[in-house]
Amino acid sequence: MLRFTAGLVCVALLAPFAARAADDAPLTVMLSEPPRTMDPADQNATETASVLEPFYETLLKRDARGTIQPGLATSWRPSADRLVWTFSIRPGVRFHDGAPCDAAAVTRSLQRLIDRKVALAGASVYRAVIASVRQDGETVVVTLARPYADFLSLVTLVQSAIVSPVAVEAGELSRRADGTGPFRFVSWRAGEDVFATRNSGYWGVVPAIAAIDWRWSPEPSVLNMALQTGDADVVIPLAPVFARVYAPGQSAAALATVKRQRSAALFWLALNTRLKPLDDARVRRALGLAIDRRALVAGLLDGFGAPACHALTPDIPDALPCGAGEDRARIDMARALLKEAGQEKGFSVSVVVQEPEEPIAEALQAMWRPLGVVLSIRRQEAGVWVQSAFAPPEEKAREETGMALTSWSAPYVSDLQLRPLYTTGNSAPHGANLGFYNNADIDRMIDAAAQDNQPASRHETLLAIQSTLDRDAPIVPLFTRDTLYGVRNGISGVWAATEGSIRVVDARRAQAQ
Repeated sequence: MLRFTAGLVCVALLAPFAARAADDAPLTVMLSEPPRTMDPADQNATETASVLEPFYETLLKRDARGTIQPGLATSWRPSADRLVWTFSIRPGVRFHDGAPCDAAAVTRSLQRLIDRKVALAGASVYRAVIASVRQDGETVVVTLARPYADFLSLVTLVQSAIVSPVAVEAGELSRRADGTGPFRFVSWRAGEDVFATRNSGYWGVVPAIAAIDWRWSPEPSVLNMALQTGDADVVIPLAPVFARVYAPGQSAAALATVKRQRSAALFWLALNTRLKPLDDARVRRALGLAIDRRALVAGLLDGFGAPACHALTPDIPDALPCGAGEDRARIDMARALLKEAGQEKGFSVSVVVQEPEEPIAEALQAMWRPLGVVLSIRRQEAGVWVQSAFAPPEEKAREETGMALTSWSAPYVSDLQLRPLYTTGNSAPHGANLGFYNNADIDRMIDAAAQDNQPASRHETLLAIQSTLDRDAPIVPLFTRDTLYGVRNGISGVWAATEGSIRVVDARRAQAQ
């Protein structure tokens, strides 16, 4: 009943836009959660990145094939030791507020990114890697603190997007996007939508779509309904249970198409290593052993994903695959570890989840029941969840928060799959090490792998990291979920990136629409 009501509300909210002429109607995109900020450096959320991508640009970018291409930098060159990188800045580009995006502005934006006095949730890896940024004529010179094998990948990420110094000085960036991208920010109505219009003065190819209207709902059924009724042109993610509805031969196939992108989105449980009994690695390993990951993929994802047993995802060449039987529950081994840890009678623990992930928590609740582990599920709205998940140790102890269920996506770069989640310096609230894991050997090995340009030695280090994390189990990997997204027929140019964000700046409607 509640889902049906939510669907009616969704239709009512979107109805005013349906009356617009097709040629100036906005492209309506529906996500599962609202954006968390308009500041690209102050977030790590896939949905937020989707909203921000049309507003901002980075020095370099990846195309739909994952190949690095020029962005605001037209060319780049490293020094012989690859510690100094010089970027030539594209001339004639302006921010949406009219200020020039020249070498001076780019320098100021990157200096803000690495300024430790500025609280930015997505900046930690840049501050660890970049020592300084300076202007040299029409170029920007970035000096690294140490070698970083995947540095160019860092400057393709939305966290490094170049922001207007005018907006920064005015203190408006968290609520009002101001970049150089092909769409201009118009409004952000809390709880309703983010609206953007075409940037007619864009330096590159001006978009075919006149406007984008970003909306959201945590209810998978609402996203599906909006796609079928046409109240949304694009929805992401589309729940696997609805994907078959759009298969060839089904009636809904005449309305929309479901597309699938293999994803690096890893779903995982962060375990509070400072809260008893989760402070014992044997208990943490036992919880992982009791999970039937293959059943999770089959039951929750309808097969649109893969079990995950280790820290790195399959897009990383050095990732360990699930070994024989690792993706199945091993209850006897889990019981033995709990007995060894003095927890053979089980215990109670709580997990904070957002609504879309609640079914995962419910499945874990059932899988742990044979161990006597009672899982209490605290479902929270997105903003409240962020506060709970990123709370400091003393607050989590006070609230008895034992776990946080979430996902992380950082394709192509092993360091970005490891450093934010496992290093001591990235412990919450400063980073995404939500369980406060602290291991000096892991910190050292992650640094060593990031600096190593030799594939063979780098491979050995990454294997050692994964082995150590398997032993310490600060996080329980669950599965990678393929990105499923729905696009109304007659709309082209929409694609999903490997990390799960949706790209719509090249969208266009067929003439018949």
